Amino acid sequence: MKGNYEPDTFTENDVLSELDGAGLQHKNGHHYILSQCPTHEDKHPSVQIYKDDWFVNCHAGCGRYHITKAFPELRRNNGRAYPTGSQSFSRPIQKVKQVSETKYKTFDLMDMWESMPEIPSDHVFKGIDIDILNSLGWRYDQDHERYFIPYFSRSKTTIPFAQWRNLKDGPRFNFWKDAKPTMYGTWNLELSNSPLFLVEGASDAAVLDFCAVPWISAPSAASGELVKKMAGWCKENGIKIVYAGDNDEAGDKLKEALDSVMPYRVKQPPKKYKDWGDFFIAEGHQAVQDYCLEELNPQDRFVLPVEEPEVPDNWKELNDVDKVMSLFPGAEQLELVNDPVDNKSKEQSKSTESPQSSF
Repeated sequence: MKGNYEPDTFTENDVLSELDGAGLQHKNGHHYILSQCPTHEDKHPSVQIYKDDWFVNCHAGCGRYHITKAFPELRRNNGRAYPTGSQSFSRPIQKVKQVSETKYKTFDLMDMWESMPEIPSDHVFKGIDIDILNSLGWRYDQDHERYFIPYFSRSKTTIPFAQWRNLKDGPRFNFWKDAKPTMYGTWNLELSNSPLFLVEGASDAAVLDFCAVPWISAPSAASGELVKKMAGWCKENGIKIVYAGDNDEAGDKLKEALDSVMPYRVKQPPKKYKDWGDFFIAEGHQAVQDYCLEELNPQDRFVLPVEEPEVPDNWKELNDVDKVMSLFPGAEQLELVNDPVDNKSKEQSKSTESPQSSF
């Protein structure tokens, strides 16, 4: 028994049928279904519906809930075998009641954050230096085996939003329920002299921070509205953005958000890698840093270092020939030899030439 209900017996096809019936856009993946949220108005897919326990994780603020909260019919039909083929189960198309505006609560999680310990130095997370994670404010919840990731305000005096990075099986991330999502790394918006790499997720942000690449991060691929607001602020304040999202369809949603607001350059991870974490794990710190510097400092790719010649102490005492020889060791001095025949021909030529105007 799970709560007051029998174990789930509905199938994956049953869930997909419910999503189709509600008119929700969705994409079926290996471990989860990426879909528009069935409990709030959602322009783009923002939830993951995990197939192992049929829990929904909404990245737009609804939090985590069981699929039957949105579709009670799945629970009522537990144990019922739906026919297949031409007689397959269907129900009238009905729109789930949409909420016009999500009601967020105001949070300041600073006290909670201050009470939590730093991540122990013996932890390993994608090869990133643990000191980097601690400097970003990540903390360790030992009881639940997860990291707490604070979304500091620009002044770093409050924490209005946060997420958990779970280290055990199940969903990798949980966002703070009922808190209004914010961009991650807003304190980096002060770096007005350097373009910011726009990435997706706190892990990729940590990779770039470790590689000394300036960044700003969206909580998830469903953060289009957040990105638009951030981009508008950057445009007004003269901050350049480099789109550096994941190499997948979901990540392209962030680029679409930028398209309508401001011009930007693109520097995604190499195509053979999905995201910066994969690139970092495969090739290491220096490779990621060099790859990003091609965008941050393009002129450096074409300038070769030039060594300044050493000037001898007795420079003023040297004649012109000795000065040249001291600056270019190994150079050879060539002497001109007079040719009487050649001089005679030049003299004869001069005597027959007409006067010319000088320039």
